[in-house]
Amino acid sequence: MKLALKVIPNAKKSDAAGWEDDPRAGRALKLRIAAPPVEGKANKAVILFLSAWLDIPRSSVRLLRGESSRLKVVELPDGCEEKLARLLSEADASGA
Repeated sequence: MKLALKVIPNAKKSDAAGWEDDPRAGRALKLRIAAPPVEGKANKAVILFLSAWLDIPRSSVRLLRGESSRLKVVELPDGCEEKLARLLSEADASGA
């Protein structure tokens, strides 16, 4: 599955902040990442966050587009749609 992301680097902590409609990317998952956008640190942090959050291997998260942009597209293994929806609904319920 392909997933559009809007990444906000230099956050206090890494977390998912829900969905956002972007005129360029369409519906994108907004991620706050606690890494600076230098030397690929934020990209690595995005992959690490998604793999830990979705409980999938790091090697199964691939950055397809947006290496130097806040708008990114990643590829996730099939079957992540339900887990992603469940995690986001739990985050909404807890007020995150």
